[in-house]
Amino acid sequence: MKIVRSPLRITLGGGGTDLPGWYQQYGGFLISAAINKYIYFFGSARPFDKKFWLSYSKIEICDNVSEIKHELLSRCFARYNLLNGFELHSISDIPGSSGMGSSGAYVVGALTLLNAVEKIEVKRTDVAEIACHIEIEELKRSSGKQDQYVAALGGIITLDIDKTGKVKAESLEMEEISFKHLQNNLLIYFTGVLRNASRILQDQNSKCNKQKKDTVRCMKRIQEIGFLSRDCLLKGDLDTFGKLLDDHWNTKAAITSKMSSPFINSLYAFAIKSGALGGKVMGAGGGGYFLFYVPPEKQLNFRKRMVEKGLVEMEWQFEFNGCSVVYSQ
Repeated sequence: MKIVRSPLRITLGGGGTDLPGWYQQYGGFLISAAINKYIYFFGSARPFDKKFWLSYSKIEICDNVSEIKHELLSRCFARYNLLNGFELHSISDIPGSSGMGSSGAYVVGALTLLNAVEKIEVKRTDVAEIACHIEIEELKRSSGKQDQYVAALGGIITLDIDKTGKVKAESLEMEEISFKHLQNNLLIYFTGVLRNASRILQDQNSKCNKQKKDTVRCMKRIQEIGFLSRDCLLKGDLDTFGKLLDDHWNTKAAITSKMSSPFINSLYAFAIKSGALGGKVMGAGGGGYFLFYVPPEKQLNFRKRMVEKGLVEMEWQFEFNGCSVVYSQ
């Protein structure tokens, strides 16, 4: 029996530049951070009946890999010669379709579990790239590359993506005092709305591919915000970083109407009026979790106002272990 946990993530700058429709023409740059909310995988070989018993939001019992209906697990399992069958159970700390990179974390976690059970050693960056290949190339999903890499590596990282899709991942080495203030000043709330990220990303990716003038202008600004955000975090200029989140929000809103809604827009306006310098909906947008940057002196009032609005704050911390085996027998 092996237990693996794969961390979810928040994006701190440059989100969307990891989409193939963008980086294949301009390269990509973004900042992403793993958090201590996980998808857990429990698994072992099943030699007594050699079946494939899979439990997620549904239960599948199959005689062979070709019968597996869960398309992510099907592609992961197909990469291994599992002659003794397999049993896998997965659970998540937060709901799927909520913008925290659950799809990429799921593939990375499943691959890490299978490697552990089969006693195969694979570099974390290779696991991330295989996960990207499964989602982008094999399943033709409108997926980027950040979710897979940050789940595999953990920490606060920058991803520099060239036009061929090659990723250079580096840890963002912030000063300890800046790191602690950043942790304290970022507040996360669940909107109560789950959404289809694929549709939103497909719309954004399509506009990038078609080289629409306004989309290219906005995406170039988002990429620039990614670099500026990195510089602010390294210098400890956190309030300016918070204001860049607001810049990103307004820029992204001009790309696709699907990233927001009247309800989401009203929540954002309420948060800014209540003391946030900026914020973003996690992931593609449209719902899920909101992240806000709120200076310390405004946090008490901000939290009171958000409670009045009926939103629940999520307790969280940055996570630095990445996808890993936490139990082995």
